[in-house]
Amino acid sequence: MPALSKAEAAERLAAGVEKAKPSDLPEIYAELFPEQPPGAPPVASEIAGHIRGGIEAEEMVDLWNVVFPEDRNVWYDEEERAIHFNEQMASYAD
Repeated sequence: MPALSKAEAAERLAAGVEKAKPSDLPEIYAELFPEQPPGAPPVASEIAGHIRGGIEAEEMVDLWNVVFPEDRNVWYDEEERAIHFNEQMASYAD
């Protein structure tokens, strides 16, 4: 049951952005700034700096799926103040 604090999750996201392929940066940028089309090709270090500067937990969850598409079941637990991912979801009997 992986869980990360918001600070840990932001750092992991920023590091993932810095390692991302240049072809993935426009999609990452668009997730963070949907209303602002990039004037020039997005720069990984600038996007990572924005993430490290502080983004909301909900933005982290949305961005997580773009930066780490192999991860599943990403969600934010307000009580624990932690980002959870790759957890088995509880199944309910019908």
